[in-house]
Amino acid sequence: MLFPRRCASLPSRSRLAGLIAAAALAIPLVAGPGVGVAAAQSLDEGAIGEQVRALEESEEFGHHVTAALNGANGPLGAPGPPAVVDTPVNCRPTPAHPRPVILVHGTFDNGPNTMPRFGVPLQQQGFCVIAPTLGAYAAKPERGGLDSIVGASGPQLAGVIDHVRAVTGAEQVDLVGYSQGAAIAGYTTKMLRPGAVGRVVSVGGFWGGNHGGLVPDGLPSETAVAGLWAANLRGLAELAPHSPMLVAWNGLEGSPYLPGVDYTIIATRGDELLPPERSFVAGPGVRTVVSEDACGGGPTSHAGMSVDPRTHALVSQALGGAGGC
Repeated sequence: MLFPRRCASLPSRSRLAGLIAAAALAIPLVAGPGVGVAAAQSLDEGAIGEQVRALEESEEFGHHVTAALNGANGPLGAPGPPAVVDTPVNCRPTPAHPRPVILVHGTFDNGPNTMPRFGVPLQQQGFCVIAPTLGAYAAKPERGGLDSIVGASGPQLAGVIDHVRAVTGAEQVDLVGYSQGAAIAGYTTKMLRPGAVGRVVSVGGFWGGNHGGLVPDGLPSETAVAGLWAANLRGLAELAPHSPMLVAWNGLEGSPYLPGVDYTIIATRGDELLPPERSFVAGPGVRTVVSEDACGGGPTSHAGMSVDPRTHALVSQALGGAGGC
């Protein structure tokens, strides 16, 4: 199972009613052609209740879903407009590191929190590093990685890439994506800014490994997607199996990768959310690295990867710095 289970109780009837209404409106937006109306009409309290219970019992997402039901991400199904992305560029690339590095954070995260974990180790080697906050709602600007990848995070990252290139004069940038941020980076590189990115480094990221999507196993895709979207976890909803976003990203060629870009995908067997078998997707020019195999020591967790010196060394190496184990 992707999401280990723990005990949890169903949400209250009022919160559940709100989720049912929001989910019914959400399905036509994200479930794909021919699915929305019929699925919305089939929703009832029992079906959504079972779905929410499964989501809330998820060890990784459970407390986040509960928080969303309590309003942490804004009103169910109506979070409001996206937050403005303000991306100051206070550094310049050097001949040793000619491409600026843009960090792409994961779900519930933001740029300021990401900079100490991934940015500072690179800055100490002379990299120019920028850490925007993407996919946040205006009412919760510090809580990023929530909004749609297709409608918000991807276009926002594309805008940041344009801005960084214009300010620094760099022909290309490099991207480092953590967790959902890897999918945002990969989607933007291939679909929105082909030619503008030289390297993509993924840490504990989702690339469609095993083609199972990124929702709890055993849940009907339609209701899981609707629940995540209604809880304003729109980026995660788009990473569900066979979602329109994943279909478009992989394209007719069936690959999330853009030829000519250098990809490094880093994972650990201790990652309870995205271990190697769920993260790695083979492709030309793609390097896959298991941190404990490359550097020794034991596995770490999904969250632990972001503060693991082995991860920092592998990221630096992938970007052409003095890294490696």
